[in-house]
Amino acid sequence: MPNPSGLFAALCLAGATLAAGPAALAQEAAAPASLTPGTKVYDQNGEEVGQIVKVEGDRVAVAIDGNGLVVPKNAFVKTGKGPGLKAPKAKILAVLKEAETDAAAVDGALKAGADVRSADGAAVIGKVKAIAPQGVMLTTREGDITMPRAAFFLSAKGLAVKVNEKQFVEGVKAARAQKKGG
Repeated sequence: MPNPSGLFAALCLAGATLAAGPAALAQEAAAPASLTPGTKVYDQNGEEVGQIVKVEGDRVAVAIDGNGLVVPKNAFVKTGKGPGLKAPKAKILAVLKEAETDAAAVDGALKAGADVRSADGAAVIGKVKAIAPQGVMLTTREGDITMPRAAFFLSAKGLAVKVNEKQFVEGVKAARAQKKGG
């Protein structure tokens, strides 16, 4: 079963690190019909890397060595064996390893009382109040809010969320307005 932390973390990394190289650019896109749960997945050179476990909209979850990777459908190319990712196996495994390391670092930093910064590190937007399986409760100027664990990363300045201060405040206000209206 794929590690959920790995799925979320890898999703964030996949777009940036699984960039198509020159060899992958020449390959034909995989047919969407070939992207179904249970289908084996290969790297750009035809080496098996994993298996599709879920397809939802434009996203495909692939189980790889006990971890998961979520990528857009357009990340797949057609290989002689079946759908393949636009990267060599070594790079795919490196992305997963990095995501695993990053997730462990975030888990280590998620402690009650820890400051949480904006993505750019410019502002402390809150403090961790409590950690639960469904998310992390923060105490902020806008009141207590719960955010998913996948929203956090470890920056050079410490624990941070993946938005800047303005986006955070606007997001909290929009969520509160929607909750009051709904």
